[in-house]
Amino acid sequence: MTTRDEHASAERPSKTQKAVSHLVVLGHPGPKSFNAAIAHQYKETAQANYQDVILRDLYALGFDPLLKEPERTANTTDGVAADVKIELDLIERCDVLTFVFPLWFGMPPAIIKGYVDRVLGAGFKSNEIGKAEDGAFRGKHLAVLTTSASTLPWLEANGMWISLRQSFDHYMGTVFGFSASGHYHAGSVVDDLSSLSAKQILFEVNEFTRDICAKIAMSHRQN
Repeated sequence: MTTRDEHASAERPSKTQKAVSHLVVLGHPGPKSFNAAIAHQYKETAQANYQDVILRDLYALGFDPLLKEPERTANTTDGVAADVKIELDLIERCDVLTFVFPLWFGMPPAIIKGYVDRVLGAGFKSNEIGKAEDGAFRGKHLAVLTTSASTLPWLEANGMWISLRQSFDHYMGTVFGFSASGHYHAGSVVDDLSSLSAKQILFEVNEFTRDICAKIAMSHRQN
């Protein structure tokens, strides 16, 4: 449980203090989907805590998830495609990279995997694996919010939850140098989700986001 003092650490930044910046990457094709509602709740909560947020809806942007051969073999970020450069510039300026996506067949959508391949992998060299301290995104935090039609206990019982956490959250930190800030998951998210359940989940997203904001604000004050 987050204490009042921890929440107070996310107070309005001083005039000389740079506001914490979040880059939220949404991977769901429905502009009115519940995942979109989660992304907007995250954005609103972070902004209410005096932190900056840029929301990137990959489907709305028409982001191309297909890795190209020149991108795969590139050793630097020089000459990357224009759409990739935009995302890299946004990540460079953010303090927190947040992914919001549903689990389909136990895995992230292809557009999220494509974002990792094309953007985070731009200029990545295989000999950098295991050298998180030298990662291009070291010092930045990673937050993940996911949904599934199945329940979390079912995902855990079938090994999908630990697989996701290892292959996405943990792997990001190990390979790219991100610091993990948390993973929120909402299970039983279906098309006929009740209003009460939706409100409960969005409340939990609000609390999760407040915790992230407090944690990052405290980290900035200590640095």
